[in-house]
Amino acid sequence: MLASAVIDAKARNPLLPALILGAGGLLVLGLQPLLYSLYVQEGLIGEERLGTLAAVEIAAIAFGSMVGVALFKHMTTRAVALIGIALLAAGNLLPYGGALFIVRAVAGLGGGLIVALAAARIAQHHNVNAASGLFLFLQATSQYAIMQAFSFIAPTANATIVQMTLAALIAVLSPLLLLVPRWITVADEAHSSGPLPFAGWTALAICGLFLGSAIGVWAYLGVWLESAGLSDDVVANRLTASLAGQIVGALCAIAIGTHRHSGLQVFLSGIVMVAVVALLLCTGPAGLSGLALLVGFGIAWMIGTPALSGLVLECDAGRRSLSYAAPAQLLGAALIPSFVGELLAPKGLEQVLAACAAIVALSLILIPVALARRLPARDQLFSADTVTENMK
Repeated sequence: MLASAVIDAKARNPLLPALILGAGGLLVLGLQPLLYSLYVQEGLIGEERLGTLAAVEIAAIAFGSMVGVALFKHMTTRAVALIGIALLAAGNLLPYGGALFIVRAVAGLGGGLIVALAAARIAQHHNVNAASGLFLFLQATSQYAIMQAFSFIAPTANATIVQMTLAALIAVLSPLLLLVPRWITVADEAHSSGPLPFAGWTALAICGLFLGSAIGVWAYLGVWLESAGLSDDVVANRLTASLAGQIVGALCAIAIGTHRHSGLQVFLSGIVMVAVVALLLCTGPAGLSGLALLVGFGIAWMIGTPALSGLVLECDAGRRSLSYAAPAQLLGAALIPSFVGELLAPKGLEQVLAACAAIVALSLILIPVALARRLPARDQLFSADTVTENMK
């Protein structure tokens, strides 16, 4: 199944180069805790504005990926990606001074244009769940690796060095563009014109709500564990265990593959996530049970997230909506943690976690709504053969 996710060995246009480039465009997400703490230490921003800065950068990535998908209709993939690389480099290499929000937005826009490569290639693939799972696996492992590299190799690095590293890494990966098809066609030609269908819009909303609320739990989890009385070492170990669970979950998603019954896969994963948060709030994070719950949350999150792409395909088999699944998820990741945190964090971190779990539940309620509004099968025909023919 892993080989299927990479695409058949004899295929003319392998999937992996675009996914690696896309993961490179998202490396900053793994380094945000380090990079943003350095901004605070260097007096560039106050702690109270970090949430806003993160929201701006992730929203810029989401916007850039949507723009990139739209540009693929008019420009070659390599031209779009090269613009993205230039913007990402500019945002990380130009002096930031008092324009921190602007340069991070520029870097985010560039990263989003690069992510669009992965989003569009996943949308082309005949097994979108396995392809999405592989993309998440590459993100998780690369972000974890670079964070550990800074911890062991350059623990005293300043913000400038971290940013230069981000720019250098995407430059090193840029030759992979030669292995990416020059043009990407995603939507079924018979259904490529006109607005996205209602079911597609609803599925994209589910993408944003599901992932955004999961990110919200993850963003506040460390602080909540500390407030529950766990030591710094225990908190670090439990977050690392949960991250390992995410990697396991991504591998499970690759193994499960197939986009059939993706709505059920998202629904069951979401139920587990809601149950885990409820149990953590009721019983606390201490002991082996707390550790098991945190690992379980990571596994369920990463099994459910790749299936979001399959859910979009179930709701819009013409694939008009599919390229926007990743931008919708990123937009949710930008807005929901910031909004819920601003609104509820002063009242207690338990309320933040509970609200995020409630938003996951809301996304699950919308799944049958989206599936019920699908077009009849005869109006949504789109075969794997058509996808393969469009890989040019």
